[in-house]
Amino acid sequence: MNKRPLVPSFLQKLDDKLLRNKPNTWSARTHLVIWFAFLFGLALSVFCYLAFFDAKQYSSTGSWATFVGMMAFIGLVFWLIFLLRFNVFKRYGNWFAWDGLKNFILYFISIGALVAVCFIPAAIETWRANQQFGNDEIVNDINELNVDACKLEYSLLPLQWTADTCEIVEKNHFAAPADVDVVSDTVIADIANRNTTTYHYIDTAELRSRMRQTDSLVKLTGSLYIFYGCPEYTFVNSYGADEYSTKTVLSSADVYRTVLKDFKKPDRAALLKRMDALKTKWSAGSRYGYSYMDGDMGYNNDDRYETKISKKYSLGMISNGIDNAVTKKYAWVRDWPGYLRIFYYTTLVLTLLVFIFRHTTVKTFFLSLLTAVILAIFTALLLVMSNGNETSILSFLVVYFIVFAILALSIFSIKTRKAVQGIGLNLFLFMTPFMPLVFVALNQAMKEQRYYAPGYYYKPEADHFTLYLHIAEVAGSVMFLILLEPLFKKLYRRWFAAPEN
Repeated sequence: MNKRPLVPSFLQKLDDKLLRNKPNTWSARTHLVIWFAFLFGLALSVFCYLAFFDAKQYSSTGSWATFVGMMAFIGLVFWLIFLLRFNVFKRYGNWFAWDGLKNFILYFISIGALVAVCFIPAAIETWRANQQFGNDEIVNDINELNVDACKLEYSLLPLQWTADTCEIVEKNHFAAPADVDVVSDTVIADIANRNTTTYHYIDTAELRSRMRQTDSLVKLTGSLYIFYGCPEYTFVNSYGADEYSTKTVLSSADVYRTVLKDFKKPDRAALLKRMDALKTKWSAGSRYGYSYMDGDMGYNNDDRYETKISKKYSLGMISNGIDNAVTKKYAWVRDWPGYLRIFYYTTLVLTLLVFIFRHTTVKTFFLSLLTAVILAIFTALLLVMSNGNETSILSFLVVYFIVFAILALSIFSIKTRKAVQGIGLNLFLFMTPFMPLVFVALNQAMKEQRYYAPGYYYKPEADHFTLYLHIAEVAGSVMFLILLEPLFKKLYRRWFAAPEN
């Protein structure tokens, strides 16, 4: 037994045992792929940990992912070289029950290990950001920056709130003019800035939306409301900064009520010192070398109070740093379904291609790829000439799947091996895991198409479309695994064993 570098003795023994007793399992070399992927991932994690030392700077994971992806591709090529050197299926070796399913799972694990290392930079970046900044710490700093800026520049701030009077009507009554002059009975006489000489029509849905967003609200009558808008006092913010924090980012109305309504002159020297400390802590330059809120790019003559205050205290650069840190901290919490799907479908597609290549001839494999490309071009031309839509694309996929299924199933009655049936089998197998998704999407597309038809009142938003897609994703994988051994394995065995023309 040859000694492999970097491979521990227990893996050497396992490799020798599999070669002697389970050559079909040994040929996948999954144990070695996992080990080398682990070593590479460990080294990569150390480099990323050292590189991502400043969470407030812009993310560089795109470049890292590109580099790691290239390295993973090289690893995939090396794995394929060793995989293709020994093929029990094509050499008519001993083929046991469930070997087809076992091989597919082993390929999936091997490719999955190579794909997984591509996500390490993003994971380490998020980990480092959470190490450097706490959830409550960011929210507290945002609030402090906004409050201190308002205290320091109180003389520049507008204190007058805007008022918008609205009447609630049924949706089908919107034929009335948008603005109507009225003489309104004053229900509340002591409200400052009241504007009831004009009002707008809104329906109950818009009322609920505006009630969630408004800074203040006064109900004059059963259907007449005044919505009050506060001037902007939040110069630093980041979307979702308080989503996973026990603290809450103060709104402009909160700043007004807590600081500006009963304003007291602050210790200006202490506030300026604190603002400098927060600038040092959070400041990050713009990705493109300028910051609109700091007055660059020709906005030096902008006389708005927001621009003046932001430029004076470099709040645009501070916002960049906070936003970068928040994005990194919550990337995996917010986007883990996307990461999971990228990992799963990338691994699945590559595994399907490897499995097909291992169970068909080289010529038929590449003819299958060529057929898929030609059909894609042909379908695109038909859709362009016929002005087709999403329903047309999905319908074509269903038709192609049925044709490939018929060609594949005809293998049970063949006497000689034909390339067209091998192509049909390859594409039939490749499309199977995705067909539940296609059917769900086609059903939804047809419903939405009817929704826009005259006299049809179906509402797509009432459906649980996202839930059905998730079910279809799981169902497609389960269906494929169930069919792999009793159907696809037998079809490939019969087709490959048949004599050529």
